[in-house]
Amino acid sequence: MLTINQSDSDREIKRLLWRCRRGTRELDIVLSRFVTKYYADLNRDERVLFESLLEKQDPILNEWLYNDVMPEDQGMATIVKRILLTH
Repeated sequence: MLTINQSDSDREIKRLLWRCRRGTRELDIVLSRFVTKYYADLNRDERVLFESLLEKQDPILNEWLYNDVMPEDQGMATIVKRILLTH
């Protein structure tokens, strides 16, 4: 079992929060809030999906998070739904 000490976890959260900084304040807020409140509860696969989501361009994220368009990839759709449920 992988154990992460507190400082590793803090560094990971800070890194992700930096990556959540987007071109719009709305995306910044939604993604940062998700990381702060829910990232620690994600399993390894969900964390990988979330990191992949952060690689997407803002217009794509806006479609997924604000325009009821779901990604075709089922894994990505799962993480988008999780963000929407916590949003």
